[in-house]
Amino acid sequence: MFLVKVNATSANVCVGFDVLGLALDIQNEFSFEISNEFSFKGFEKQYCTITNNLVYKSYCKVFELLNKKIIPVTISYKGEVPVSRGLGSSSTLIVAGIFGANAILGNPLSKDELFNLACKIEGHPDNVAPAIYGGLIASYKANDCYNTISYEISKDLKFITIIPPYKLSTNEARKALPKFLPYSDIVNNLSRIVNIPYAFKNGDINLLKELFNDKLHEPYRGKLIKDYENIKNDLKDLECAMAISGSGSSMLVITKKTDIVLDKLKKYNYEIKIVGVGSKVIVEEV
Repeated sequence: MFLVKVNATSANVCVGFDVLGLALDIQNEFSFEISNEFSFKGFEKQYCTITNNLVYKSYCKVFELLNKKIIPVTISYKGEVPVSRGLGSSSTLIVAGIFGANAILGNPLSKDELFNLACKIEGHPDNVAPAIYGGLIASYKANDCYNTISYEISKDLKFITIIPPYKLSTNEARKALPKFLPYSDIVNNLSRIVNIPYAFKNGDINLLKELFNDKLHEPYRGKLIKDYENIKNDLKDLECAMAISGSGSSMLVITKKTDIVLDKLKKYNYEIKIVGVGSKVIVEEV
């Protein structure tokens, strides 16, 4: 039996729309045990079938890629990553499925090959990249292949997740985006994303605060998130940077002074907690 541990992610990191992502140490665990037929444990009832289970579908993609006969397994799940909150829950399912299949087959595919398969399933790299490699990751595509670059994160930086009690689907958040954007908004983000790695490496929270000024998606998605503007206003005078996590509804705050930020947020009836930077995906034979 193989155990696969995958961390939550916060995609975009404000100005890095669809290319930048950060792993957080909120973890989902999946086990894969060879069986006579497929079965599912720990999932909600509607996801206990092969037609609705994304781990199963991703698992099968590896066998299809390698032209191998699919080996039935019992897939078990337990986890902490909230669903449809912008913390990469679906990416944990995809990554678990393909890494579980690869382990069952004796690891014929490299991590980079699995990453590219995950990108094809997910449609973009900003969640699956940090889920696979850990830390802060930027992705780009060249010659029909996705590539990643990892960036250092200062240990002085602290991370706080703000998780509302309601879901926001990625599809709904995508529909909120405009079809066309002015060049000035694009230049705004380009001028900021290029400096993000420097700010993370040096723990420069004031620079991060200046750089966290997105024009491509947050002005539109923020309207779908209750209290987004209120929270943003409450934190604007503090030494912290705030972003929508992924497509929402969760938000991410980066700071060096967690107590002050937590004090400002205590009036909101949300799940608010300090989290660490997540590591790479872990596969263990047990």
